[in-house]
Amino acid sequence: MTDDSKARAEAMQQLRGHTRPLLGDKLTKRVQAHHNGALYVESTWSGALLAWLVDSVLVDGTAVALGVLYYVRSTDPNKTAGAVIIAITLLFVLPLLYGWFYGNGRGIGALLTGTQLVRVEDGSRVGLGKAGWAMLIRTLFLPLVFWAAFGGGGTVSGGETRRVSIDVADTEHLKATGFHHLP
Repeated sequence: MTDDSKARAEAMQQLRGHTRPLLGDKLTKRVQAHHNGALYVESTWSGALLAWLVDSVLVDGTAVALGVLYYVRSTDPNKTAGAVIIAITLLFVLPLLYGWFYGNGRGIGALLTGTQLVRVEDGSRVGLGKAGWAMLIRTLFLPLVFWAAFGGGGTVSGGETRRVSIDVADTEHLKATGFHHLP
């Protein structure tokens, strides 16, 4: 651990000591700092999972439903192949469109759970340029990551986390107490 990391960890401990009487233990444990020192409250694991699940069911379910609809309504003798092609294509296209529509990091799943996907670096919104790709990963590839980590017996390794799911209401509550930035 570097001196900078130690100082940051000590500052976070001190901050949590000050916020605990105002916010309580549960919320204080989720207080984190972006790389630039701005404070936020990380969403609960269940909130982030539910947001992902809602978005996945919505987007992936729509892709599969449209493939099935084509199969049911089509008179084409190769309708099975057509339905599979449509569903697979839409599994890639719909998350991109859905993500670009919700470039502020708050898709329907996030709106229902009170969460928001933001950049770890500074808490800024994901933005239109990256939101589609983030949603593609969230709805299509994240289930594979969960399978590899929990069901497939493998471990998930990779680079640095670039986005984090925050609890919007709890972050606003933290800011209302006067704590905005890591000292």
